[in-house]
Amino acid sequence: MAQKDTLKNNVFGAFLIMPIEFPIIDNNVLNERLNILGFPSANYSTANIGIGVQFQINQFIASFSFCKTTKNNKQSTHLTKVEYRSTSLNIGYDLLKSQWFSLYPYVGFKGCGLSYFYRDILPDETSFDNYFQTDLRYKEVTNSRAHLDLGIGFSHQWFYLVNFRFGYLLPLEKIWWNMNNNKVTLSNSPTINYNYYFSLIIGIGNIVSDDGLRRQYNRNE
Repeated sequence: MAQKDTLKNNVFGAFLIMPIEFPIIDNNVLNERLNILGFPSANYSTANIGIGVQFQINQFIASFSFCKTTKNNKQSTHLTKVEYRSTSLNIGYDLLKSQWFSLYPYVGFKGCGLSYFYRDILPDETSFDNYFQTDLRYKEVTNSRAHLDLGIGFSHQWFYLVNFRFGYLLPLEKIWWNMNNNKVTLSNSPTINYNYYFSLIIGIGNIVSDDGLRRQYNRNE
């Protein structure tokens, strides 16, 4: 009787990644409230850079990443900073079952946050008395929100990784605006929605398979 082939083609890959994230955030209500109060809009950076890791074990692809980027807007009378940050943890399943290419839906957790900082500034040259007699406005608020992260990705991997992703975010909690290092919660806060995002992920590492290792071993023999 022919014996059953017990050889398996297991696949394992590990990459250090740099995600470039393009979030789509609905902050229109926030900007309307800021403008009514006489403050500039909270314009966040279009592309946000981070760092993370990605692992592949057979058809399962898991990744963890953190992004943080600040957009500065300095004018003659004021300085505005808007910081976007996100933390992602997800796992997907490769539908192609290929060592070199992957098409995978994924699910996971994604926490997103936005911080708004405003400060009046004086001219480059001013007197000591004028500085202390001038009321300079200083405002800083922040928020964060947890989401269920549903998406799909397509990647090519070898000793490098090029990965494209689209994710849709379902909120898991109500959003709150805070100040003073999250010690004070602001009531009647404007709404903000982290709707979805696109990301380009570039990485370096390696991916190997049992079949590839056997062929390498046979060539060496």
